[in-house]
Amino acid sequence: MGTTSIIYLVIAFFAGVIIANIFKGGKKSDDKSQTAAKSANNDSEAKAKYEALLKEANTKCQELEKQLKDALNEKIDESVKTSLAEADKLKKKIKDLEDELEEAEDDLDNAKKKLKNKDNEFADLQDNFIKEQKKCTELQGELSNVKDQLNDKIEELNLKVASLNFIQEILSAKEISTADTNKLNKNIDFFESFVKGQFTDINSYLYTTYNLPWNNIEGKAGFENKKKYFHDAFEQWASTKRKSWLDGKTTIAFVGEFSAGKTSIVNRILSQDNPSIPQLPVSTKATTAIPTYIAGGIAVSYSFISGDGKRKAILEDTFKKVSKDILDQVKGVSSLIKYFVITYKNPNLNGLSILDTPGFNSNDSEDRERTIDVINECDALFWVFDVNAGTINRSSISVIKEKLNKPLYVVINKVDTKADSEVLKVENLIKKTLADAGLHVQKFIRFSSKAPLANIMTPIKAVNKIATRDTFVSDVRNDLEQLLRDFDSKVKDANKRHNDAVQEKYSISNDFANCMNALQNDCETARNLPKWVKYYFRKDKFEMTEDEGNRLKQLLDNIAVDRILALNTKFKEGVANAEDIQQTWSDLCNLKEAWGKINDCFEQYKKVSKDIA
Repeated sequence: MGTTSIIYLVIAFFAGVIIANIFKGGKKSDDKSQTAAKSANNDSEAKAKYEALLKEANTKCQELEKQLKDALNEKIDESVKTSLAEADKLKKKIKDLEDELEEAEDDLDNAKKKLKNKDNEFADLQDNFIKEQKKCTELQGELSNVKDQLNDKIEELNLKVASLNFIQEILSAKEISTADTNKLNKNIDFFESFVKGQFTDINSYLYTTYNLPWNNIEGKAGFENKKKYFHDAFEQWASTKRKSWLDGKTTIAFVGEFSAGKTSIVNRILSQDNPSIPQLPVSTKATTAIPTYIAGGIAVSYSFISGDGKRKAILEDTFKKVSKDILDQVKGVSSLIKYFVITYKNPNLNGLSILDTPGFNSNDSEDRERTIDVINECDALFWVFDVNAGTINRSSISVIKEKLNKPLYVVINKVDTKADSEVLKVENLIKKTLADAGLHVQKFIRFSSKAPLANIMTPIKAVNKIATRDTFVSDVRNDLEQLLRDFDSKVKDANKRHNDAVQEKYSISNDFANCMNALQNDCETARNLPKWVKYYFRKDKFEMTEDEGNRLKQLLDNIAVDRILALNTKFKEGVANAEDIQQTWSDLCNLKEAWGKINDCFEQYKKVSKDIA
């Protein structure tokens, strides 16, 4: 073997050792690469190993260069010979390593393919995950909607259950009835029949027959006005009389839009700022969905007036269930409940009854009409405005103007929430709007939860009670007594006119007789003026002197004109007098009959009013 060949073999040997170490490190590096897919720290370790192998290879190369120089100088030691001896073995080992490298490269390609497949699978899984996540989000939205619908249904069901319970309690309520109440109602019914029957009929007869005046309107129109007045007054009186919580009391009605604070005002009036006194429930919902009377009593009680006018007792819990939401579930609630009545043993309610109403802005015509009816039974209307509302309900103005004729007080509530200048602007706006609508306001009241209670109590105490609610029975008596006096006077006047006509008849008869006597005398005188003269040589005849002839002519003219005219005049006067006598007699009889009817009505009045005066 030549020197060059030995050198190449030595180089190959050491190169093989280096490559083997590199491949060994490469295989380990491949293993580390796979591990690197799992952890980033393994990549740093592999890099460090490659740098260590490179350093080792450089060291070996330097050693090889030195040995190469020695070989060229034919300085080959035993170690080189040993290495050359092992060169063949290294070649074989290098071949094996190359094969292993190829297998490792194949394994690496397969691993890359598998990794790519895994990446694709991961991408697919990620797409599926996004799709499923989107579906999950949609399902969550649908679930939320279903939950909301379920909650709505549950709330609706709870409302229906509460409504059914409320109706059951209302239908099972027991009537509050006493013998005295039944007797009173019976007597009021009798008096109603009298007022709307006999009393109305006698007035219709009198006003249309005798053209009587009522409030400066005569005849039938006057009667219609009087009829309306007495019928309305009867309803006021009867309504008060049948309602012990109104009888003898001043009644004021509170009305206002939602959240105006009227119930809170009523509570301050009830409590007089004493927290231990029972009050009405205050809620964010429209709890005063049905008109509610609050009056003094011997104890706390809750009741309602049914559609047929009966008063029935209920529990406090039943009353507190009342809300617009509950009542909206009940159709035709007015056939079940007209209004509620609450009584408190409360000295602040002495002589006072308060009506808390739902207002006029309800879409339910039954609610609106029910409110109007009960307010018409009150002495004054307190209309509550929220100073923060800024608007006035026009429909409420129309109702007050067209259907209510009550003293009107305006309460501007919650004034502590605005500056005085802003409150003044609101007050001026309300004043102008109501004045433009033709509504007169007794007083404008500024109020709030912090305002002195006297601000509201002073005008309440100044309200005048409608007189007819207490005096109607005596008003009917006074009217009948006045009619009796008027027609007694008319009878006397008619009797005098008849007597005067009779006396005039005698005077006319005397005058007629005198005219006849005068006519007779003139006729006798005229008859005696011509003298019958008998002649022997000619025919006998009547003769008179010239003066006698003139006298006869004058008498005949007087008879033909004056005496006949006087007789004719007296005859006509006699005929007219006879008619006058007949008319005055007829008038006298009719007036006596009218007086008799009035007296009969008055006697009936005394019978039907003796137990209710």
